[in-house]
Amino acid sequence: MSFHSILAVTDLSQQGNRAVIRAAMLAAPRRALLKIMYAPSDFRGSIDPDVEQDVKRLATEVHTRFNVLVKTVADTRGDLEGVAEEARWADMLVVGEHRKEPTGFFFRGKPIERLQQLVPCPVLLARLEVFHRYRRILVAIDSTACSKKLLKLARSLDSDALVEPFHVGDSSTATRNRGSPNDVARQAVIQQQHSNADLIVVGQSRSSGFSEFLFGSVAHRVLRWSSCDVLLVPHDLRIDPTPGMPTIATPHLLAKPEQ
Repeated sequence: MSFHSILAVTDLSQQGNRAVIRAAMLAAPRRALLKIMYAPSDFRGSIDPDVEQDVKRLATEVHTRFNVLVKTVADTRGDLEGVAEEARWADMLVVGEHRKEPTGFFFRGKPIERLQQLVPCPVLLARLEVFHRYRRILVAIDSTACSKKLLKLARSLDSDALVEPFHVGDSSTATRNRGSPNDVARQAVIQQQHSNADLIVVGQSRSSGFSEFLFGSVAHRVLRWSSCDVLLVPHDLRIDPTPGMPTIATPHLLAKPEQ
């Protein structure tokens, strides 16, 4: 998969900035555009105007360290909808994790889960300290055609990484073959711990039905129970463009942050 632009969202905390560093490491070897956007940790509330300068300083540091094209995104809303709107023009969205959950998250879902329902691109939850590129990637696959797409995407993240398929059974046979979604997700997490994978790649539908609201999908359980980075990939993601279809062109930018 070709990544032309990656959007990283941070609240300027240590954990939030991990998302920016991970996004930069993915963008640099591809000469992709890195867009940095500020949002509060709970994705609610207005943004202090002084934050804009802090984001620009971060962008300058990232550009200097990784020699990557960087653009800061000006947005004063600080909500999920603003992030989702910007992510429409990105090939990947990278966010950090915050242990403190906003009030009422049980009824609305974690911010990353809600973002995954809103944006058309893969969403990466960056948890780990960034010392190196991904070295081992666990891919949750089943018997559907979507699994080939997940494997292809995983291999495109880093050609030197060891990509390990983990068979979870398709959604219609998961309960019969492996037990409940609870069991499937737990086995995936145990396998990640056993293999010491840096990243789990898992497919996920962007729809949110009532049963998923009550019981949670396998992908969301993996997201909540695992301790490594997790990449949620929409089932309807198109990796290879259809012949004859136009592609979104990345605008020409100077190799430094906007002022």
